[in-house]
Amino acid sequence: MKVKRNVLLIIVTALAALLIYSCSTPIALPKYGTPLNIVEAGPVRNSNLEDLSNWCNNVRTDTILLWYPSSALFSDRGIESVTPNDRYAFLNNEFVGSYDTYSNLQNVKEQIRDRVESITGGNLKLRLEPNDLFGTTWDLVIGVGTQEKVLITPNSGYVLVQFINENGVYRVTSAEFRTNWQDLTVPKNISSSQLRGFAFFKIEGGKVTAARVIEP
Repeated sequence: MKVKRNVLLIIVTALAALLIYSCSTPIALPKYGTPLNIVEAGPVRNSNLEDLSNWCNNVRTDTILLWYPSSALFSDRGIESVTPNDRYAFLNNEFVGSYDTYSNLQNVKEQIRDRVESITGGNLKLRLEPNDLFGTTWDLVIGVGTQEKVLITPNSGYVLVQFINENGVYRVTSAEFRTNWQDLTVPKNISSSQLRGFAFFKIEGGKVTAARVIEP
């Protein structure tokens, strides 16, 4: 009888400790991607780029700027002919100018104002799923609804971008373009300390037509 009481006491103590811990630590819930217009820029980082990043990510609520720090990342993303010294900006995969001068930066902003659209998530699925109650590790989940039409190549496909917040600028760390979304490399078992932002979008006929974004 004494042994049973001791076992019961241990169980009650453990449950109480778990309850106290759970009250002080937020329960991890899935993070879902939201539709946003995709602005991509790079590879040079200067004051104009930082100005554009702040304007896209904080002033506007319908866009996000992803900065590609190398021309190789642009190539991985499917955009060719970008050199290390270029200062290009794209809106939904279409060129909108260069931020090499302040005057051109203002023109880029005008182009975005005029050409930005009410982008939707379409049938794209993007979420971060915790692997345990407290979000110690996470899986990225992507997908395309069953009603999604087959893309016609070239100039069509899917892009998965990973990025971090680097002093107010979303720096791209990995980018991948595939004509079949199932061929994209999707990270799993991500440590909570290594979580980053993700953008998953679809290109049809050279233009982004659906996008979902999880900010870091």
